Amino acid sequence: MKRECPICRGNNLCGTTIESDERCWCTKKLFPEEVFRQIPEEQLHKQCICETCLNHITEIEQASKRSMDR
Repeated sequence: MKRECPICRGNNLCGTTIESDERCWCTKKLFPEEVFRQIPEEQLHKQCICETCLNHITEIEQASKRSMDR
């Protein structure tokens, strides 16, 4: 698996490429649907995004939901 985030092109720190018994950091995270809309279709489900992009998209989505609830 590539170590490049398909959104920002930074290092995604994918644990599946490291010689280790541990799984990737992403296996313990929840991904909102908006994350998958940000990934180019040809790269969808082929490589991890980075935790920075996940956190950024999650924050934006949560803020959007809070503003809609008002």
